[in-house]
Amino acid sequence: MRRFLYISPFFPPMTRVGALRPLKFARHLPQVSDWAPVVLCDLRPQDDADPRLERAIPETTVVIRNYSRAAQAAEANASARRDQQRRVSAKARPHTPRMGKAPAKNKRRLPLRAEDINPFGAHLFSVGHSLRAARAVLRAHPDCAAIMVNADPYAAMLVGARLANETGLPLIQDLRDPWSCCELRRKLRPPPQRRLVDLFERRAVEAASLVLLNTETARDDYRRHYADLPAERFGYLRNHGDAELIAGDADSATASPPAQLDAVFDRFSVLFMGNFRRFVEGRAVLEALAQLRAQGIGEDALQLVVTGSLPDEMRAEASALGVEGMLRRGPFTPYLDIGALMDRADLLLSFSHSTAQRIPAKVYDYLMSERPMLVVADNPELRRLMDAAGGAQSRELGDAAGIAESLRAAYQLGRGRRVERTLPPGVDSRSASAELAALLDQVTRGQPRGKPRGKPRGK
Repeated sequence: MRRFLYISPFFPPMTRVGALRPLKFARHLPQVSDWAPVVLCDLRPQDDADPRLERAIPETTVVIRNYSRAAQAAEANASARRDQQRRVSAKARPHTPRMGKAPAKNKRRLPLRAEDINPFGAHLFSVGHSLRAARAVLRAHPDCAAIMVNADPYAAMLVGARLANETGLPLIQDLRDPWSCCELRRKLRPPPQRRLVDLFERRAVEAASLVLLNTETARDDYRRHYADLPAERFGYLRNHGDAELIAGDADSATASPPAQLDAVFDRFSVLFMGNFRRFVEGRAVLEALAQLRAQGIGEDALQLVVTGSLPDEMRAEASALGVEGMLRRGPFTPYLDIGALMDRADLLLSFSHSTAQRIPAKVYDYLMSERPMLVVADNPELRRLMDAAGGAQSRELGDAAGIAESLRAAYQLGRGRRVERTLPPGVDSRSASAELAALLDQVTRGQPRGKPRGKPRGK
């Protein structure tokens, strides 16, 4: 088995999206290649965790939780680990059928957030420890033939770049979403932060053998931004879905009981699996619901089930449009159980950012389902992907009439409809892992098998 050092601060049992991509790679790489990772990751007291995600890590993966000092303490403190694991069960709250009344006053949003002020992430303050830990990992596993960084947090890219320069090992910087070139966040950063991001990202890019983005669009933007560097240094590797991982199991203590799901999905149900939030506002969806209501398809016939949060502003708009009764809060569902949740829905809704650089990760989970999809996005790349997969309709972000038309058509076709899909390569975790294995082969070509190109310096 060939090894590579996978620097991924976010990793199971963490439940956040950034921890799921490396888990899927770890699960499937040994099935499609002779590669397996040695993962250097974090674990902090504030991280939400699910012990079942940790059990999904294959035996071929070596996991070292020492990215920060907090990880060492959490690893050594069994009671702290149990507290983290109980947090998931605590979130499995009783179902609240309706959203309740919108508040009279909305809270004023601050113009800047933590990610705007510190675009490196909180892990910026543990870079020194992380670098020392990574050197120790390479000394303990001298057969690592490459380094791969899962970002964000973007501070991890600085660790990977320093380590690659010290050892001569090929480096893959997996940015996932764009950093310096991000159309959404770049304009929100104060000028000093923009300059810092530009400076440190260039250092990280110049140290890399390969820089990966999640989409073709973002890859092309990076090629234009770094026109002085070889275009082939930049590639893309999509997010992807693992149907087996999300199938759930009968022993889950956090999955919603079937009777509870029956009570929620008791009429034609459009499922939005996630949060309406900053950059992902859903006014056009609310306007589409208002059009349906005016046409006689009301809350007793059709509902939008939202598993995440609804901002106060959106709730107030729903109330003003008279469609608050068509919104329903879905039960909290751990990631490993979302397959059953999707199967209860009649239509899966994805509402995207106002940029073509990103494709929501939930799209790839939706594609693992046999339920029809409605994708709302101003994204030609995503539209092409949906056309290739089948079983999905696409509408533009501001097209409330078009969204209403798609919702009405799906409603008229009836409940429980299943569709056939042809998944393009790279959309499922097995084929995406095969693509990553080919990239690892590419960057390590010419190296003696089983021997690193250099030795880590320092302590």
